[in-house]
Amino acid sequence: MSRADEIYRRIEPSIRQHKGKFVLIEPETGDYFVGETEEEAYLNARRKHPTKKFVFKRIGFRYTYFVGAVPR
Repeated sequence: MSRADEIYRRIEPSIRQHKGKFVLIEPETGDYFVGETEEEAYLNARRKHPTKKFVFKRIGFRYTYFVGAVPR
């Protein structure tokens, strides 16, 4: 499990009410940013961490995006 996944599991109860929105996680600091869109969350994250890399997740869903047949 990645550090970002660990952080997401820890914060998920506190962001559960934002189902369908996006969360960006900065794995080194544990900071996270919620937005209606990926862009909104990203812009907020970049203000605080202009040189960091982020992990995108969609709140309440297993995948951020899914392309193809519906998994069973």
